[in-house]
Amino acid sequence: MSIIVQIKEKAKTLGNKIVLPEATDERVIRAAAGIVAEKVAIPVLIGNVETINKFAEELGVSLEGVEVIDPKTSEKLASYVAKLCELRAKKGMTPEEAEKVLTSDVNFFGAMMVKMGDVAGMVSGSDSPTANVLRAGLQVVGTKPGLKTVSSVFLMELKHNVETYGEILVFGDCAVIPEPTSEQLADIASEAAVTAATVAGLEPKVALMSFSTKGSAKHESVDVVKRAGEILRERNAQFAFEEELQADA
Repeated sequence: MSIIVQIKEKAKTLGNKIVLPEATDERVIRAAAGIVAEKVAIPVLIGNVETINKFAEELGVSLEGVEVIDPKTSEKLASYVAKLCELRAKKGMTPEEAEKVLTSDVNFFGAMMVKMGDVAGMVSGSDSPTANVLRAGLQVVGTKPGLKTVSSVFLMELKHNVETYGEILVFGDCAVIPEPTSEQLADIASEAAVTAATVAGLEPKVALMSFSTKGSAKHESVDVVKRAGEILRERNAQFAFEEELQADA
């Protein structure tokens, strides 16, 4: 069974609400309808209700079973404003500024829905720069307790060489931090291991990649990778790992 099918089947048992903020994107509208059709989750779109319904009608897409929330008229807006002011108090955010952000930036409103427990998660980035999505996530949701690094992973499902590499490979970080420090690399490794276990159902075995294998080359970037391995040992990481490896090793 492919990893996508596995994830969908697990999602069906949870019945969670997932917000897709970018309701002006045709792909998002069609995805929301598809989520309902497959009974994967309860999708929530953000924006003007009339505008979104008209857009969906023009596309020939039914939004039956899809929730649509307008930030400007939401009954939760006042509590969201208060929470954002609390979160950004050190930056001096006022209620007026918080309301403007929440009613004009769908990613911030969606992130606040996650923060307040009104949805289980948010999927965004099809019509927004990655930086905008991350900014909303960091400022509103924040990072997991004890973790300072935000990172990403790719799940790669293999069709060839499965006997050598297995069916699923998890690559991190391929999108957020261009040049991680040793501490960040250790965080990335730890969270990639968590994803491998919880999402892909794998027993994590982490390779900290480099262009050097165990001293075959000397460079500052190699030192970063070696130090990341040391940090994981200091943290007593509960997964198998090895640092300073080239891909072919």
